[in-house]
Amino acid sequence: MPRKPDPEMAYLTVHDGLYRVSMGVPKALRQQLGSRLVKSTGTKSKGQAKLVRDRVVPEFKKRIEDAWKARGGKRGSLLAEALETRKLLETADDNLADFMIQGALERSDEILNEGATWVNEHTPDGIVPVRRPTPEAVKSVTEFRRVLAGDTPIAFHHQAFVDGLKIKARSKLDEPRALSILLDWLEANDIEPFIENINRRNAIRFMDWMDADTNLSWASKAKYFGRIKFYWAWLARREYAKENPFLDLNLDKPDTERADDERPYTDGEVQKLLMGSPMEGDRMRDVMMIAALTGARLDAVIDLKVGGLFDGYFTFKAQKKERDSRHVPVHPDLDEIIARRIEGKAPKDDLFPEWPGPPSTSVKPRSSYFSKRYTKYTSDIGVRDEEQGRRRSKINFHSWRRWFITKLERARVGEPLIAAIVGHKRPGMTLGLYSGGPEFLEAQEAIALVKLPPLDGSPVIEERSLMPRRRTS
Repeated sequence: MPRKPDPEMAYLTVHDGLYRVSMGVPKALRQQLGSRLVKSTGTKSKGQAKLVRDRVVPEFKKRIEDAWKARGGKRGSLLAEALETRKLLETADDNLADFMIQGALERSDEILNEGATWVNEHTPDGIVPVRRPTPEAVKSVTEFRRVLAGDTPIAFHHQAFVDGLKIKARSKLDEPRALSILLDWLEANDIEPFIENINRRNAIRFMDWMDADTNLSWASKAKYFGRIKFYWAWLARREYAKENPFLDLNLDKPDTERADDERPYTDGEVQKLLMGSPMEGDRMRDVMMIAALTGARLDAVIDLKVGGLFDGYFTFKAQKKERDSRHVPVHPDLDEIIARRIEGKAPKDDLFPEWPGPPSTSVKPRSSYFSKRYTKYTSDIGVRDEEQGRRRSKINFHSWRRWFITKLERARVGEPLIAAIVGHKRPGMTLGLYSGGPEFLEAQEAIALVKLPPLDGSPVIEERSLMPRRRTS
């Protein structure tokens, strides 16, 4: 007989010794949200985990609800019913239209009766019972009737818009999040969520609210506002909206001092990271070493196959705006790692099988699990540079790439060669368009100039920089 689930453990699972909140996503929404919504509680205590769960579960349910709205309503929902009725009314003859309108009026009355209370009121005709519907029912009926009359819910065309975007599947996750921010603002300001209600005045009000009142970084605010702006441009082009009221609206970028920029690791931080915690062992250190001595981005490193190592160089998959895969010579300090990891393996095998990707239904990159573990690792050993109000540390995995580029520059390697090695666009038309690129031997000699700090605990003497000093932890 199967065991009954423990209600106290609802939505809680244990992963790497820590409790996390986990909620399944309906199949129809997995393209938008992935197969599960997961968030670590950061604790091993069941009691503390339950407190976090009680806060996170409503957030997850709200995300699922918003995703349904982004599809134009859940099947069988009142919104979907109203839209289907309106669609049929467009082609119905007079008799069928009258019948459908009568049915819609009866449906409205049913909604108003749900949860309503009845009170006796004195009238000239005597005492009569009067229905007092709930505010939720009144709101639902108002929306239902407006849709029937021709107004269009903001989310009605959103899935068609998302499906037509020529962007990566993971980037599409920003679309329902941006829409949910707008829908939340409309609800908070008692504005019904119809395309027709988004005029110039409300667009400016929404922009000002995002700029001043949302607890997001400027980059996130600009990203989500830009997605809403692009959606309205799409609506206007197809004449689903009369105009794009967001047309020339933009969030002003705040002045940012150089001290607020993300930065490379210092040699002392590199030493601490690579000597690190024995709990993670070689599985994390090997990834850091390859990133440090190639300048490759995390996802390109984690995705390496044994066949991507040939005749003294790595073949990294194209990243960001790169058109093709990139070849980078193997640094001498990586020889032992490479020999150990390719031994007895086939070309198609993963170089890092211990870092598997998410389920096939998820659009997250394979590196997402490593990224979470790396954040925890850097917190555990104290290699962070955080400021209040910043979304993330000024030093993170991308700081390996910055450190590598800094070391090449200080070894007097020219900018065109550095750009070719790390996959940046090379300067000027001559090198950027006409040149076939530098010689492999030249790149190999340049990379060998990059030296790691001592990994035996010896004191590290930091090199001085001409750039303004940045505060470090």
